Amino acid sequence: MRELHDTFDLALDLIVNMSGGVNVYDITKYKDYPVELIGSFLESPDNKKLFGLNADVEFGLQSGNVYEGLYEDFMRQYVQLVESLLEQKVNVIIYNGQNDLIVETPGTFKWVERLHFK
Repeated sequence: MRELHDTFDLALDLIVNMSGGVNVYDITKYKDYPVELIGSFLESPDNKKLFGLNADVEFGLQSGNVYEGLYEDFMRQYVQLVESLLEQKVNVIIYNGQNDLIVETPGTFKWVERLHFK
């Protein structure tokens, strides 16, 4: 899996460099990376309540340590894990921006529509 992730990173770097610095999280922007967006969204007391999140958990910026720790888990199939969580009535948040280059919205919709659970 490390080789797959390395190849993906190289391809992404090539796209960013050849495009003049397109923002991979929002392809309508250049060089403006809103890394605090997810953390600030989930840190909102209203959203914590809405999604049933533990009020004591603090959300923050993207972490390089987490990225490195999960490096070899990249692009693995997690359908069965998500289906299992849903069967157990665990709340699941699937976050995806419509302008995200890495995880595009049509693919996310297809993935969610193919989940099997009761």
